[in-house]
Amino acid sequence: MYPTAAARELMVLLRISPEIDVVGDVTATVEDPSGLLAWAVVLKECKALAWRSDDSGRGYVQVAAHHARAPIRGQVTAVLAGDRHPAYWSALGLDDLLPGESRHLEVEALSAAWDVMPTTTESVTELPPESDGQ
Repeated sequence: MYPTAAARELMVLLRISPEIDVVGDVTATVEDPSGLLAWAVVLKECKALAWRSDDSGRGYVQVAAHHARAPIRGQVTAVLAGDRHPAYWSALGLDDLLPGESRHLEVEALSAAWDVMPTTTESVTELPPESDGQ
């Protein structure tokens, strides 16, 4: 997987700046539940939330926490596309979540759901392409 243009720009900035501080909110997307769990472990006192988009109906699981030390000062959020991991979504008990709804989760539930996950890639599905609204 290749970095996005924004990620490449950030990498250049990190190379040319001896020190860099991010003052503001940062959101990272993760590819799988293990990445979400890694963020949950690193972020202190994080909160977990699952939600479905109003417009597309796609489901997401996120962990977020306020961070007040360099190099990031602001809200840090890691987001997983739950629709790409239907077994994980189901293990979290989110099958009944409707578009526009959200549900707070215990961070421990993220780990517990991961424990019952199959170890094959067959539980990962591709998302349909984004619609331009036409």
